[in-house]
Amino acid sequence: MRYRLSRSPGRLFYGWRIVIVGCILDAVKGGTYNTGLTLYFLPVLNELNLTRAATSLPFSLAKLESALGGPVAGYLIDRFDLRVMMLAGTLMAGLGFVLLAFTHSYLFFVLVFVGPVTTGFQLGFNQATLAAVNHWFRRKRGLAMSIVQTGQSIGGVVIVPLVALTVLTLGWRAAAFASGVVVLLLVPLVFLMRGSPESMGLLPDGERRPALDTSRATPALHVSPDDPNEFTASEALRTQAFWLLAAFHSLRNVPYSGVTVHLVPLLVWKGLDEPRAALFVGLTAFCTVIVRPLTGWLGDRKSKQAIGAAGVFLGALGLAVLTYGGASFWALLVFAILFSFGDSINSVTWALVGDFYGRSHFATIRGWISMLQSVASVPAAVFTGWVYDRTHSYTYALLPFIIAYALAGLVLCRLPAPERPARRAVGDRALEVPSDS
Repeated sequence: MRYRLSRSPGRLFYGWRIVIVGCILDAVKGGTYNTGLTLYFLPVLNELNLTRAATSLPFSLAKLESALGGPVAGYLIDRFDLRVMMLAGTLMAGLGFVLLAFTHSYLFFVLVFVGPVTTGFQLGFNQATLAAVNHWFRRKRGLAMSIVQTGQSIGGVVIVPLVALTVLTLGWRAAAFASGVVVLLLVPLVFLMRGSPESMGLLPDGERRPALDTSRATPALHVSPDDPNEFTASEALRTQAFWLLAAFHSLRNVPYSGVTVHLVPLLVWKGLDEPRAALFVGLTAFCTVIVRPLTGWLGDRKSKQAIGAAGVFLGALGLAVLTYGGASFWALLVFAILFSFGDSINSVTWALVGDFYGRSHFATIRGWISMLQSVASVPAAVFTGWVYDRTHSYTYALLPFIIAYALAGLVLCRLPAPERPARRAVGDRALEVPSDS
C-alpha cells in the first residue's frame, strides 16, 4: 500500500484552486442572476404592461422552485460526480438565458425563468461549489466559503454595470442573450472541480500528514458512516440546531429576497434616476466584496453564531436607514454598507452547517435548509410589489423586513450545537458517542 504527502512544500493546495473556480462561477451567477435581475424589473414591467406585483411573480415562483428542488439537488450533488451536476446546471442556466431573450409573452417569460434558468443556477452553482468547499476545508471553512460567495459581489461590481449598460442601450433581451453566452463560456472551468481532497490523495486544509494514494479511486468522499462527527440528513433533521438554522436562514432570506428584486425600483422611489440606481446596485455589491471575506475570516477565529447575529442586526439597521433616511449620497452609502452585512453573513452560517454536521451529507442537509428558506421567501418580492402598487410607497413593505432581520439575529443567539448521533455498529455492539453537554 503506497502513501504520499497530501501537499508538496511550496505548492498551492488544490482546495484553493477549487475556491478560485467557485469564486469565478459565483461572480457570473451574481452579476447575471442574483444582483443583475433587478435591472430587468422596470424594462420588463413597461414592455409587458405589468403591475409590480405581477412582475415580481416570476422571482417568487423561482424561490418556490428552489424550495421544491433544493433537497433533490443536494442529494444528487452528494450522490453523483460533482462535475456532472455542475455541467448540467451550467448548460441549463446558459441556454435558459438565451431562451429568455426570445420571450414575447408573460407566460413564456415565467416558464423559462422559473424552469431552466433557476434550475440550472441551483444545480450547478452555489449548491455545488459550497459542497465542494465544505469537503476541502475544515479549519478555514468559513474563509473559503466567504471567498467563493464573494464572487457574487464581484459579479455585482464588474458584471452588473455591463448588464445595466446593455439594458439601457440595447434592451433587456440583448442583456439576457449576452448573459447566457457568458454562462456557457464557464463550461471548461467545471472540469477543474473535484468533489473531495480524498479523491486526489489529499487531506482537508492541505494537512501534511500521510494520505492514502487514491490515484485509482473514484471521486467519492471517504468518510466512515460511523464517524460521530458526520450526520446523515435524517439525523440532522432530528436536531434542534437544524430547525433553528432553518429559521435563521428563512428570516434572513425574506428581506434579502424582497429588497434585491426591487433594489432599482426602491432607489428610484428614493429619488435616483434609473442609471444612477443601477450604479448604486454595483456600489452595494462592492461593499459585500469587502465585508464577506472579513466576516468569513472572523467566523473562523470567533463565534460564527455571534458574527452571524451581528451581521443581520446591522442589516436591519441598514433597512431602517433606507426607509427613514434621506435620498442623499451619504444616506444611501450608509444603507449600502450596513445592508452588505446582512447579505454577506450567510457564508459564515453555511460554514456553521458544515461545522455542525460534517462533510459527507452537507449538500443534502443544505438542500433541506434551502427548501425551507425558499418557501419562506416566496411571497417577499410579490408582497413588496403589491404594497407599492397600493400605497405608491415601499415603507410598509420594508418594516416587516427590518423585524425579520432582527428576529434572525435573536434566533442565532440561541443556537445550540447539535448532539452527536448515537448509532449502532456492526451487530449489536453499541457505538459510544460522547455527549456535547
